[in-house]
Amino acid sequence: MVEVSTQPIHRTTVRKKTEEHHEVGLTASQEVYKYSGLQEVLDEHKIRLRRRCERVTEGSDERGSEILLNRIFTELYITEGQSEEVNTQHEVMQLEATSKKKSLHETPIKCHDIFKAVPDQQKRFRVVLTNGVAGVGKTFSVQKFTLDWAEGLENQDVNLLVLLSFRELNLIKDEQHSLLTLLHVFHPTLQKVTAEKLAVCRLLFIFDGLDESRLSLDFNHREVVSDVTQRSSVNVLLTNLIQGNLLPSALVWITSRPAAANQIPPTCVDRVTEVRGFTDAQKEEYFRRRFSDEELSCRIISHVKTSRSLHIMCLIPVFCWISATVLEHMLTTDQREELPKTLTDLYSHFLLVQTKRKKTKYGKGREREVLLKLGRLAFEHLETGNIMFYQEDLERCGLDVTEASVYSGVCTEIFRRECVIFQKTIYCFVHLSIQEFLAAVYMFHCWTNRNTKVLNDFLGKNSLEAFLMTTMEKSLKSPNGHLDLFVRFLHGFCLDSNQRLLRDLLGETENNPRVIQRVIDNLKEMRSSEMSPDRSINIFHCLMGIERPLSTSGDPRFPEVREQIREETL
Repeated sequence: MVEVSTQPIHRTTVRKKTEEHHEVGLTASQEVYKYSGLQEVLDEHKIRLRRRCERVTEGSDERGSEILLNRIFTELYITEGQSEEVNTQHEVMQLEATSKKKSLHETPIKCHDIFKAVPDQQKRFRVVLTNGVAGVGKTFSVQKFTLDWAEGLENQDVNLLVLLSFRELNLIKDEQHSLLTLLHVFHPTLQKVTAEKLAVCRLLFIFDGLDESRLSLDFNHREVVSDVTQRSSVNVLLTNLIQGNLLPSALVWITSRPAAANQIPPTCVDRVTEVRGFTDAQKEEYFRRRFSDEELSCRIISHVKTSRSLHIMCLIPVFCWISATVLEHMLTTDQREELPKTLTDLYSHFLLVQTKRKKTKYGKGREREVLLKLGRLAFEHLETGNIMFYQEDLERCGLDVTEASVYSGVCTEIFRRECVIFQKTIYCFVHLSIQEFLAAVYMFHCWTNRNTKVLNDFLGKNSLEAFLMTTMEKSLKSPNGHLDLFVRFLHGFCLDSNQRLLRDLLGETENNPRVIQRVIDNLKEMRSSEMSPDRSINIFHCLMGIERPLSTSGDPRFPEVREQIREETL
């Protein structure tokens, strides 16, 4: 544990100095900096933050794959408020809803302006909550905001920016800290900052990734912490900071996936924003920035536009990266296969590209065994809603951490070496949809190989027809649609083309046309008038995945879905 200075100072003194500082303005703080040596500490802190944020890894976390954030960063579409679909839809469905929204009356907010009031309002924003689906660019936005501040470009009225991620805070969730020691532990360059020096700073705390939190944020807890030297649990420190009991003048920015955002009571939040991802123009800008070859970027953009599913998913920057990875490989090699147009097609090719890269870099190995173990990890944690894993989670699935690391394009290793107390590595899949895809691969493999224990635990049935129907019924009962994409992938694996691509993983299958037709008929019969529109559309996508050569949209039992698809067609 890091040794830190915790000289006590009475909270009244801190509040008084804070109030005096904000009344007098920055001149007073500059005087304090001059005589306390605080300016040198803050300058060093900015240098550290700049080094931390100026380079990023896109998608994978392979060594040597880092690129300058400013080179690839494309401004995201951020709006005021929050979508109504939160907690009721799978995030892919939320994207589809977002793609239909008219933005005529919405004013986009630039990332560095989220604390700034709109011109006709004088309301001061202290706590801002930013929502966005997985992979939409929340963390990149945080890094860009931090980098611009550290380079002296934006938000220079903030004297001290403190960047903390929940995946790091999880590692000390059972420890006792004061807010001051928390700063010292996560940002060692601030160890010379005392409570008295902190009192003269205009502070901004950024908490990234609330959805990854394993803390129990209890805003009804009666313990009040108002002194930066007062020790308590990390949970209590955070709730008091957000509520304004602790450092009431400090700004707080929290990012989260939509389903986890309700952990923060609305009364504690002054502004809610939503990262919508890329607009159509920003999607094209992304591909043009990524490829210097203009012809290649134009071909990729043209293909993405031909598939409604791919075009919608490209709202997410990570999905743009996946698409770029696959399409670049297929367009620049001697691939004569049809370019992927469905999510299952694309993800099947993505897995093959990652496997080929692994073979090139590390030589041949036990690819099938390792990927199926990753699939087991993905499936078991998809059931519990867990997206972050530790070494013991991998080991329970028989995975060696070295094996997992070489598949960094699929399973990313995240290790913050700046935080000296952390000796624990955290893993996650590049994107939630990758986890869902591998979970579906594992489940389909279990069916083809008659792994009855896994099938019975999950479904209780193991014929293809019953397997797919029971899986769909299970997904329809989910209150938030967390299995929607999982079942879409499963149905996509019924196509011969996808089975050929993934034969080594899925195992040998026999596609009896009569069985496939019964699966199609079952899907068509499942839809009812009581079913929500997003569930109907997911059944439609499953039909498109399994019955692609036919024209499902012409089925008379799907008139409303057909009309909705027509209205949404790009």
